[in-house]
Amino acid sequence: METINRILITGGGAPGAPGIIKAIKSAHPDVIIYACDAQPHTAGKLLAHRYFTVPLGADPTFADRLLAQCKKEQIQAILPITTRELEPLSRSKDTFAKAGIRVIVSDLHDLTIANDKGKLYQHLSDNGIAVPQFGVATNYDEFLAIQKRLKTTESKYIVKPCRANGSRGFRIVDSSISKHDLLFNHKPNSTYITENELSEILQESFPPLLVSEYLPGQEYTVDCLVNKGTPLLIIPRSRDKMNAGISVAGHIENHTEIIAYCTQILATLNLHGPIGIQVKMSTKGQPLVVEINPRIQGTTVALQGAGVNVPSLCLSPDFNVAKLNDYPIKWGTQFVRHYEELYF
Repeated sequence: METINRILITGGGAPGAPGIIKAIKSAHPDVIIYACDAQPHTAGKLLAHRYFTVPLGADPTFADRLLAQCKKEQIQAILPITTRELEPLSRSKDTFAKAGIRVIVSDLHDLTIANDKGKLYQHLSDNGIAVPQFGVATNYDEFLAIQKRLKTTESKYIVKPCRANGSRGFRIVDSSISKHDLLFNHKPNSTYITENELSEILQESFPPLLVSEYLPGQEYTVDCLVNKGTPLLIIPRSRDKMNAGISVAGHIENHTEIIAYCTQILATLNLHGPIGIQVKMSTKGQPLVVEINPRIQGTTVALQGAGVNVPSLCLSPDFNVAKLNDYPIKWGTQFVRHYEELYF
């Protein structure tokens, strides 16, 4: 495949877009970087060399209109960073390929498993991979049955829509929490909710809901780079501090147990490209999956401090890594993220 000198980053308004664009610029100053988004004014517009707007990923015309624009601009590769664009791009991947455009996304079958937390947990469980205790509720009676089962061993549990990204719909259900404490000592975006409050909400119809064991230990994002099912990088980074669900501080950790666990997970799925696996430690100190994001994570760029520029590696068809973690990684590197202003 020819050298990539025109790449498109979708989701130009996403929190991770600026870091991803900067990472490619730093390693490939000659590459022309395009960004796109449904919004006309984003940070991506100001940081990329060129910019255009597209429909939302859920729009049925999204893929066709994006393809037309990519042909016009002679774009050679697309790195999607918005979850809702992944499946339409995967469905159209062959059409893009015929136009000479490489879309860095997984094939649809395994992508849909990774994108759905209920399907993912069941898939991993069926393959003998340890997962949190869980159930999927599609109505209130199913929720009550799963709740009853989980509460035999746990005083709190979590709920999250099977298909959601970021922290949308995520709550820790804990009836022992103090509403006084929440009001005066927590920001309004606290993730805690009581059983009574949740029960009131679930009286109305709701999307398939993952109800699962609460994992109290350290949380990690594991940045993976996978070439057609073969993992090349599996790099855990701790989520030491978060802001609205986004990591803003942590460290790159050579956690061999997590690396082995994620290797097992990836062996059951034919994924491709940069992949994020969220894991958290259980009460027994065992890493268990929280979710998979089958795309590049916004904070993946923190790995640059450890010598690994994942967005840059994506420009090569084989990602330039010979075998698992056969790449100079500065383990133990710590990072903090901060806001930066742009003006126009």
